[in-house]
Amino acid sequence: MIKSMTGYGRCREVVGGRDILVEVKSVNSRYIDANIKTGRLYNALEEKLKSLASTYISRGKIDIYLTIENIDGDKVNLSVNREYLESYVHLLRQIQAEYGLGGDVTVQTIANKPDIFSQTKADEDMDEVWSAVEGVARKAFDIFMSMRKAEGERMAADVLGHLEHLEAIRRELVAKAPQVVAESNERMMNRIRELLAGVQVDESRLLTECAVFADKADISEELARLDSHFAQFRSMLREDVPVGRKLDFLVQEINRECNTIGSKSSDTEFAKLVIEAKSTVEKIREQIQNIE
Repeated sequence: MIKSMTGYGRCREVVGGRDILVEVKSVNSRYIDANIKTGRLYNALEEKLKSLASTYISRGKIDIYLTIENIDGDKVNLSVNREYLESYVHLLRQIQAEYGLGGDVTVQTIANKPDIFSQTKADEDMDEVWSAVEGVARKAFDIFMSMRKAEGERMAADVLGHLEHLEAIRRELVAKAPQVVAESNERMMNRIRELLAGVQVDESRLLTECAVFADKADISEELARLDSHFAQFRSMLREDVPVGRKLDFLVQEINRECNTIGSKSSDTEFAKLVIEAKSTVEKIREQIQNIE
């Protein structure tokens, strides 16, 4: 079952006296790119959340937001970075003296500079906090994955519809190919006869050259490879592992076969079918850019 790289999950619970909120959302990306926001007091949990995310997804840009509030009130210790404070006050007074500015350094001046203060969580065991957060995070991820799977099912249905259209086009090409090659061969022979009117021509040599040309215009190999690619595509859509990259490569191969078929024939009806096929391939390509 394919999964979309787009998803959203949210869970909020009270665990061990903590009101915990975890939000997870993602968009498509070539690789896994995790952005974790926990707030300064819980930075130690970022790696744990990133590691947890990697067990759920293999591709996508994912944002994880964690908010924790202690119901009984946060126990926070504030301290002063004295070296920073002394440098800050000294610099302010130096600017005053140098430029003849009035006023003075007050407590309010210092209070407006948050970098002077350090805030630390008091008496909290991060392992204990993680034990509470992990369960909530897993529930958020489960909701998130359910959305990705549901979106993936819709995308698979849409892609299969386009694939069926490609298969129908291939069947038309198969039916028309012998006639197109014969007509192309006949046009070439007539054109040669016109150009060589009145000139003695070795008919057997002419037929040999036309046969060589017809062989170069033959698209049976390309049509056979397309059939194989379509079968592979269907098989990949049923796999339970991430297949987005493999599908992307396969679509490139399908498009290459369509280009080769188009270059081998100048028939108008053939050209229309090839253009329709390439347009359908592009629609598939747009969809699989969001498949994990």
